Amino acid sequence: MSCELSEAARPAAGAPIRAVVFDAYNTLFRFSETEHRLFLASILAEQGLEADLDGFAESVRKSYLRVGPWAEHVRGDGSVDREQMVGGPPPPWISLSEIWRRQFEHAFREHELAGDAPAAADRLRLHLAAADPHDDAHDTVEAIAARGLLVGLLSNADDDFVHSAIARARLRFSAIASSESLGAYKPHRVVFDAICQRLRCDPAEVLYVGDSPQADVHGAKHAGLRAAWIRRTDVGDYPEGIPRADHVVGSLAELVTLPGIG
Repeated sequence: MSCELSEAARPAAGAPIRAVVFDAYNTLFRFSETEHRLFLASILAEQGLEADLDGFAESVRKSYLRVGPWAEHVRGDGSVDREQMVGGPPPPWISLSEIWRRQFEHAFREHELAGDAPAAADRLRLHLAAADPHDDAHDTVEAIAARGLLVGLLSNADDDFVHSAIARARLRFSAIASSESLGAYKPHRVVFDAICQRLRCDPAEVLYVGDSPQADVHGAKHAGLRAAWIRRTDVGDYPEGIPRADHVVGSLAELVTLPGIG
């Protein structure tokens, strides 16, 4: 099935949905903030380290922007220029495994812990490679495909662990794109453009589904896709200054009832 159209025939915003593209972690696969916190607790335990878990988790979380690809756009107060993240020049490529190593190194140093950052990053890679899908993931993907729509996956992930998770879950997609394969990260528009090109769809024909308002909804909307925000139970309120999603769902199963899909 092809959605390729000429420039003269590009559809309006109300065009039919031809493809649904999913984020991976905390969307299709289980890895919520709560599960991430439990994983960090296991890292501390395995390495025989004692630290305030909440403080350590916060150090890991906050360090992402400072040690990752968006570091040059981080302001003094720790915030980041969101417009640069979605549409500025793509930053130099850094693998997620390397970003994690830097995050753990930062958190260990901040909490004066003699931790092994490379070992912690490798454990996270193995953990995500074996992440379980949500209970409704397989049936939802299959149901959408059965309606004649293309189904894709676009994830900020290294190829090795995300492809392992996909294979374990026996999920089937028309196209798969990772940040590693594209050399760029969500929410930048180049990654959303790339998955649309692989599906041979105009962005207006694609619904992107994800749990992150910034990486998923903002990125997709900026690139001209429609967006569905899946609101997991442990997330907070929708942040200010982020475009609103076209749909808000509490589970993957709800997607099959949305207009244009159900």
